[in-house]
Amino acid sequence: MGDDFFAGRFPFVDLDSGGSVQGLARNIAEIIPKLPAGVKLIPGHGPISTIEDLKLFQRMLLETTDSVRKKMKAGKKLDQIKQEGLPEEWKSWGTGFIKTEQWIEIIHRSLSM
Repeated sequence: MGDDFFAGRFPFVDLDSGGSVQGLARNIAEIIPKLPAGVKLIPGHGPISTIEDLKLFQRMLLETTDSVRKKMKAGKKLDQIKQEGLPEEWKSWGTGFIKTEQWIEIIHRSLSM
């Protein structure tokens, strides 16, 4: 899976090279139904994983993006969104290479493009 999948961690999305959080979420959604039962996935970062781990990653992408999108629509600025953070469920995901504030910035910038 390479850097399309960070197991239990927020991913790096290369916005400067044309990537987007929305595009990553679409790509993962397309991959999931194509995977055979019992497959083992090798993420770009993190331990060997299962389809369930990839589904959790997909849910994280959708839910954290939706959280930031709603706050943006409510007129909140990036600093305020970063201060409020993300839902508690995703707190541990910010302990890897991409911290929670960086992930919020990536989502915000991706939604603003």
